[in-house]
Order: sequence, then C-alpha cells, then structure tokens
Amino acid sequence: MEDRQWRAFTARCHGLIGRLAVPGPFTIEALAEAVARRRGRPLRLIPLAGTDSGGSGICGVWIAFAEADHVYYSVVTSPVHQAHIVLHELAHILLEHRQDGAPDHASLRRLFPDLDPAMAARLLARDRTRATTDQEQEAELLASLMWQHFDTLPATRPGASRASADTLSLVMCTFAEVYEWRGPTA
Repeated sequence: MEDRQWRAFTARCHGLIGRLAVPGPFTIEALAEAVARRRGRPLRLIPLAGTDSGGSGICGVWIAFAEADHVYYSVVTSPVHQAHIVLHELAHILLEHRQDGAPDHASLRRLFPDLDPAMAARLLARDRTRATTDQEQEAELLASLMWQHFDTLPATRPGASRASADTLSLVMCTFAEVYEWRGPTA
C-alpha cells in the first residue's frame, strides 16, 4: 500500500472507529454491540463448534443473514487470537466488504457440515477463502487500528501473560510478512 493510500485508508478507519460509541472498559462484546447499533441490526458472536474449526482451516467468518450478522470465531486458540479474529471480522463488517467470485464449496462443506454448500454460499456475504487480498489486508489493518484505538494491546494490559503478548506479536509479524507491509513511510 503506497503512502498516500495508507494515509487515506487510515483516515477512513479512524473515522469508522470514531463513530463507534464503545463504553469503557473496552470489551469485544461492547464493540460488537456498537457495530450492531451502527448497522441497525443484531450481531451475534458465535464460537465455532468442534475442536478444529470443522477442519476448514478457517478461524473466523462473518455471515450476513437477512435479519442479523453472525461472527463465528475459533475457540481452539488463545483468547488474544480469538479477540483478533473477532476484530478482523468486525472490520470486514465496518468496511462493508462483500465476496467477489464464486465461494469455495469444499471449505463451506467443512465449515458447515450440516448445511448444503449451495445454501451456505447464498447465506454468506463474503467467504474468506475467496475474499480479495485487498479486503483481507484492509480488515487486518483496521483490526490492528482498533487494538490501538481502544488501547487493548495485550502487551500493555496489566493482566496479560507473556504468551498472549507473544501471540499477538506473531500474528502481527505474520501479517506484515504476508502482505509485505512495513507501515507508513515518511
């Protein structure tokens, strides 16, 4: 992302975050409620059933049903990673991302084994396996900015364990490597 694009995007993100009324102390649930109020529709945070996210490799997904948004997240990971997964999916919602192209029916079958993949595809507003790289990068950046805005970085919280801080650091370093992002340039 070029410096000009970075500045425009971060300004947009700060505007989105600034319009959310999240009471203190910050919780992911309070943020989800603020996003729901902004969208004017219910939003549920739902742990993914099973021990391995259904074997799909997907750790989080946002499904926009007709009447409500559902954010599913893996519980087979650290609490810090769970929070980041939810922030990432909330970022997709705030950025109004939509799926481009055909969904991956094999992933949908593994994620929702009791639901016909064609039905799951119709229910999904966006399937992470087919979302554009730009959308994934934007969602990761907005999720990171939310960590900073709400001052909830685990490394700065008194009760956070060293493992939690290390997990977040690993997630952010992996993100930087995958997207070849080095932050804004002066």
